[in-house]
Amino acid sequence: MRPALALLAVLATLAGCRSLPTPVEPPDAAGRAAITALASWQATGRVAVRAGHDGFSASFDWRELAGHGELGVHGPFGAGAVRITRSDQRIVIEQGGAPPFEVAAPFAALEPELVARLGFPLPLETLRYWVLGVPAPGRPVDGAGSSFSQDGWQVAVAAFVPVAGAPGPLPARLTLSRDMTRIRVVVDRWQVGSP
Repeated sequence: MRPALALLAVLATLAGCRSLPTPVEPPDAAGRAAITALASWQATGRVAVRAGHDGFSASFDWRELAGHGELGVHGPFGAGAVRITRSDQRIVIEQGGAPPFEVAAPFAALEPELVARLGFPLPLETLRYWVLGVPAPGRPVDGAGSSFSQDGWQVAVAAFVPVAGAPGPLPARLTLSRDMTRIRVVVDRWQVGSP
C-alpha cells in the first residue's frame, strides 16, 4: 500500500509543477472587446471556493460553443460532480442523483437556487465573461484591465498569459469575491476556437 501512496504523492507533485507561459500585460481596450466577442473556447483547471467557514477545491472543464456553455466541476475521483449547461434561454444544473434543476431566462430564481444547491452564490450569467478576464457586456462596471467590479462581485486577475488563437491574453489565475464568498480559479489549459 505504501508504494501506491508514494506514487500518488509523486504524481501530485509533478502535476503541480506544470509550467505556464510567462505572464503578460492585460489586454488593451481593443483586445478586451475582441475577447468579449469570443464565441468558442475551452478551459480546464482548478477552482477553490470559500463561503464563510466552508470551502472546497475541485477541478473543472468548461466548453463554450456559439452561445452554448457546459461547465463540469468535480472533486477528486469524480466526487461531488456538478454539470451546468447554459444557453440564452435556459440553465440546467445536474448534481449527483438529484433531479436536474432548470431555470428559464431571465434567471431571476437562479441565485437563490444555486445557494440552496451548492451552498454559495455562483454568478453564472456573467461568469462566462469573467473567466475570460473581461466584464460582461450590457451591465454597469467599475474598473478595467486586471481588476473590476460588476454585479456586486470583485473580479481580480492575478496573471494573464498569451493563448494561441486568442485576440489577446487570457487569465491564468483570477479571484472572484463578494461578501463572504471567494472563488479562486486557476486555468491550466486554454483552447480558443472549435475543437
